[in-house]
Amino acid sequence: MRAILASLLLALAPTAAAETAEEIMDKAREVRQVDSAVQRVRMVLVSKSGSERVREMKVSMKRGDDAIKSLFRFESPSDVAGTAFLQIDRDEGADEQMIYMPAIKRTNRISSKGRKGSFMGSDFTYEDLDLGDEGDAQHTVAEDAADHWVVDTNPGEESTYGRIRSHVDKSTYLAKKVEFFDDDGALIKTLTVTETTMSGDKHVAKVSVMKAEKGSATRLEVLEQRFDVPAEELPDDMFTQANLERGN
Repeated sequence: MRAILASLLLALAPTAAAETAEEIMDKAREVRQVDSAVQRVRMVLVSKSGSERVREMKVSMKRGDDAIKSLFRFESPSDVAGTAFLQIDRDEGADEQMIYMPAIKRTNRISSKGRKGSFMGSDFTYEDLDLGDEGDAQHTVAEDAADHWVVDTNPGEESTYGRIRSHVDKSTYLAKKVEFFDDDGALIKTLTVTETTMSGDKHVAKVSVMKAEKGSATRLEVLEQRFDVPAEELPDDMFTQANLERGN
C-alpha cells in the first residue's frame, strides 16, 4: 500500500463488497480518491524518550488527466517554516519528488535511492508518500475476519519493504492498521489509525500514529480539510518547482 501520508487522510464509503485480495486493495484505493483537497495537518515527532516536536503543514492535492499532484508546505515552527515538498505522480512516465529547503535556498530532487530516507525527520519515508500505482505488487488475503481483512502485499523489487500487511475495515475499506516488514521478515514500523471522523460522506482518519520498532513515533492530526476545492484555488502553476521556491 503506497501513499501512506496523503491517502490515509481520505476515504469514501464503499458501495460494493470485495472478495479477492486484489479487489480489496483496489477498493481501498478507490475510496481514497478525490479530485482535489486542501488539508491542514499537525505532525508530532515523538522521540524514544517521549519528548515531542510539533510541526504544522498545509497539504494541497489535485487530480489531473494524467497525474496526481501534491504539495506539502510547512508553516511552523520557524526552523522548518517555508520548507516545501512537491510530488507529481504520472500515469505514464517518471514520477517526481522534490523538496525545497529555504535555509539553503535550494531544491533537491529525491532519487530512487533516496526514497527510503526519512521525510522531515519523521517515521515516514519518501516511499510512504508515493501516490503512484503499485506496479508489480502482489496481494494475498492472510485473514478474513468478521469486521476486517488482513492483506499481505509483496510490493515488488523497487520497494524498500519486503512485505506490507494491511488491516482493512470491511465497512469503510479504511486501512486501520498497516505493518511494514523488511526483506528478512522483521517488523520495522506500524501505522495505526486511532481516531476517525466524517466529513460529509467521506470517512477521514483524523489521528494516526506511525510507531517504529526502534522506539520513535510520528503522530498525524488532521486539523481541518476541504474536498472538491475550486480549480482556481489549485492552479497548475502551483505544483511547479518555481512555485515551490516562491513560497506560495
